[in-house]
Parts: sequence; C-alpha cells; structure tokens
Amino acid sequence: MRIGLFFNSGLEASAEVADAIQSADYGNSSVIFVSGYAECHHGDIDMAVSIGGDGTFLLTSKTIMGSGVPIFGINTGRLGFLALGEAESAVQDVKRILDGNYDTYAMVPLKGEITRGGSIIERIWALNEIMIVKNLVSRPISLSTRIGSDDLYTFLADGVIVATSVGSTAYALSAGGPIIHPDVRCTAIIPVCPHSFYPRPMVAPDTETVTVTIEPSPGGAILSGDGQNNIELFTGDVVSIIPYMSRKIDVIRLGTASYIDLLRNKLHWS
Repeated sequence: MRIGLFFNSGLEASAEVADAIQSADYGNSSVIFVSGYAECHHGDIDMAVSIGGDGTFLLTSKTIMGSGVPIFGINTGRLGFLALGEAESAVQDVKRILDGNYDTYAMVPLKGEITRGGSIIERIWALNEIMIVKNLVSRPISLSTRIGSDDLYTFLADGVIVATSVGSTAYALSAGGPIIHPDVRCTAIIPVCPHSFYPRPMVAPDTETVTVTIEPSPGGAILSGDGQNNIELFTGDVVSIIPYMSRKIDVIRLGTASYIDLLRNKLHWS
C-alpha cells in the first residue's frame, strides 16, 4: 500500500507526526509512505493522511478529489471537525487502518458554475461552502435565490452562504446557520447579515440546484469556495450550485464515538 502524508508546512507539530508515522514499525504490512505539503500532488497513492487542522484537510481533499482515494485526518490544529484523529495516537491509528479496522462516510462537494451573458465562465468545487459576499465594507449587495425552479427570496445583505452538511459547522454556523448531521444529504442556504428579518436560513434537498443571481446593487460581489478562489461577480451574473457526487471523497473514521459526541466535545456542551 502506498500512503500519502499531506501536512501543513506552517505547523511544526504536523511534520513531527509525519516523521513518526514514517519511522514506525508496521510488522509485515507492505507500506510505502510519500510525504509533502497539503496542496502538492503525491502521485499514485492508495490512501491519504492529512496532518494539520481542518484547513489542511480541505486542501488535501481537493488534491485527491475524484480519485477514489480515501482520506484520514489527524488534527494538530484547533477544533478539528474534519480531522478526527489525534497526534498522540497517529501511529496506532494508521496501524488500525492497515488492519482494516475502520469505516468511511462520503463527503460530497459542491460544484459552482458562474454564468455571465449566457455562457459559463468558471467552475469551482467546495467541500464546506460556496460563499457570495460584498466586496466593499459599507455597500450591501442584492441577491435573488432559487431552489430548483422555485423562487426563494430576493434580499439585500452582506452576502449568502451555500453550505454542505459537513460545512454546516464552519462559516455557516458563525453566520447563524443550523448544525446538520453529516449523514443528512442536503444543502443549506444562509443569508449573511440580511437587511431585513425575513430571509431566514433554508435547508434544501441535495437533488436540487441552488441558484443565486446578482441583482443591481450599491456594491460589487466576490465568490469564494472554502475561503479560496475570490472571483469577482457583476450585476446579472448567475451562480448555480449543486452537490457533485462524482467527486465525492470517502473519509475514514475510527472508533465508536458518534457525531453528537463530537459536537459535545468540540463545542463544550454540558
């Protein structure tokens, strides 16, 4: 088995964990490790191990997206909603995976298509969220939204977030969106600081396309996927967003702790 170790170059602890994994004794297991930064391609691998925080996990996931390679995350960052492994047990966790003692769940990314003047000008993929926000501090933007063929709402706001269930604990949560169990296949739409009370967060089935149109506004807009890309949008641009199963990623998880246990631990619920 050929395992890629993807780590955060800015965290010394990540490189130390990678070294510990590579130098460990795995008995009769035939395993080869290749290591490097999260945004670098590691060649043909059978499994990816992300070592860092959730940002490193997202970068690694995008590197392997659509390849069929499963990923395991080891957290050396802060919260670690995606990178569930711990540095202290990294070697033992890898041994358990090599022995086949794990299961997986599917993380389905969002595909966003930007249409301008009737033509698609750009496509992006995001695992947590696609976000459209104002590009000037003091100028809101006007957005109209649809779910499938149905109009949802048109509103003036600082922006809108379209998030996956996995991404519901990221920026979407900070903007007032719901926490969604990762086994629920859906897309969440969260207005960011709307200028009226009425446009509320909405959860839509993942079979429907969410469409956001940039209406005439006092200011311009920027689109990003998982905090990257930063594409400038203009009046009349249309952004179509839908979960993209053909680029799904199988995430390795160990142990018997439930998602609710994870939330209670990470969010310090009593």
